[in-house]
Amino acid sequence: QRSGRVRHSRWIVGDAPGARGAIRVAGMAVEMLVRDKNGKEVKRKQSRPIGEFGGNLGCFFWMLFIPTAIWYFYGLMVLKQGNLAVPDYQFWYDLIWTLPEGIAIRPTWKAMQAICIWVLFQMLMEILIPAKIVEGVTLKNGNKLKYPMNGLAAFFLSHIIPYALCWYGYLSPYFIWSNMGALLTSGVIVSKLMALWLYIDFGLLWWRHVDDPEFEEDWGVFHLSECINDYFLGVARNPRLFHGLLKVPFDLKRFWNARPGLTLWVVGNQSYIAAMYFGCQLKDNEAICMETGDWSRVSMAACMVAFAHWYYIFDYNWNEPAYLTTTDIRHDLFGWMLTYGDFGFLVWYYCFSFCGYMSFLEKPLTDNHANFIIGTVIYICAMYLFRVTNIQKHNFRTYIAEGGDLSKYMVWGKPVEYIHTEEGSYLLTSGWWSLARHFNYIGDLTMCLGWAISCSGPGHIFPWIPLSYCTYFWMMDIHRMFRDEHRCSIKYKKDWVKYTTTVPWRIFPNVF
Repeated sequence: QRSGRVRHSRWIVGDAPGARGAIRVAGMAVEMLVRDKNGKEVKRKQSRPIGEFGGNLGCFFWMLFIPTAIWYFYGLMVLKQGNLAVPDYQFWYDLIWTLPEGIAIRPTWKAMQAICIWVLFQMLMEILIPAKIVEGVTLKNGNKLKYPMNGLAAFFLSHIIPYALCWYGYLSPYFIWSNMGALLTSGVIVSKLMALWLYIDFGLLWWRHVDDPEFEEDWGVFHLSECINDYFLGVARNPRLFHGLLKVPFDLKRFWNARPGLTLWVVGNQSYIAAMYFGCQLKDNEAICMETGDWSRVSMAACMVAFAHWYYIFDYNWNEPAYLTTTDIRHDLFGWMLTYGDFGFLVWYYCFSFCGYMSFLEKPLTDNHANFIIGTVIYICAMYLFRVTNIQKHNFRTYIAEGGDLSKYMVWGKPVEYIHTEEGSYLLTSGWWSLARHFNYIGDLTMCLGWAISCSGPGHIFPWIPLSYCTYFWMMDIHRMFRDEHRCSIKYKKDWVKYTTTVPWRIFPNVF
């Protein structure tokens, strides 16, 4: 059929045995109808982003380059004490084979078992801990998914139990320090396998999930020619498990984004501080730690950064319902970008970029008082800005969702200003959000600079590894901003033009 200038291959498929409409779509098929178990028609339409991150070739490149870059920076930390080095054959040979087991990047069964136990522990807490149930935003199919809000309890238990295991001698307090290389590589393996399972189960076998309330029109594989791009970005937005077993099905993306990686990141920071406390170091390619600790070995900057990261995740769990309105949950698909990003990248790189870096320095970073004070002040101001901007928008959305009268709603003591789009959404143009469309990014982008400044000082090496994190984070946030703006321009059309005219600046007022 032809509809305008776009050709559609439209299918209505009967119930195939065991498949209920599983088909192979070829050519330019972009839309089809299938039937669920009750005979109701369910539309499938390829409305996902195609070609992002460079398409198949670009995604393949990023899947090779990013893990290699993280291994390289880890190698600078453990082999060169944070100094730059040429990644030649000897560099990689030493990183894989010469360093002791655990610190070397070759995977170990111990690291893989630790990861599996940790993820299982987090899953059980999400399922078993009593929780308030909160609804998320409306999906494309008109449904609202429910989520258990027990993150804060799980967060504290994730500290109490490891600390108890260390106290009774079942776990080394510097386990992360002495096993980071193997954990890093094991995380890469786990994230790749998980992304492959998602591609097969929710992509190639999409018809198995037609009856699930989270199934949307753009789920599944439409063209095998896009396999690498689909594997990278994902083929489902909110895949869930255990529909018939749990009152609230287990949401894979929300869990993977929020629980195992974010919490282990802050616990890992504490393990690196323990390594400083016990004077852990590499001597003649052997890991040595003292039997007794000494707080004089611990950098104030490491404690500040560890607390900053801890508070960031604590604050997330304290305001857990707010996360359900973010781009991560509302728009992002669940593929390699998130499976790796959350558990092959974030949990390890965020951890060793600062606290890990300081634990391997040849000269302990215990005398950089001026840098520590400046970095701490920058962090506090940035965190305040990040928090108040996000809460301002969250409160506005919550007020609307609860049926509030916007004619009575005030922002900064003035009647709220907003754009009510034809699509039905509300775009806030008051308060912080009158200054720039993504003003909340400033807090995020500035925080990491404060951390990097605190990791340096007179008489110490240039903080290449902390600054590598800052560079990555700025690139990631700005790229995400452009992706978000592109998506909004398609979604809101002329209302987005009006919005960009009303709020012309993207992040920095009068600059960008």
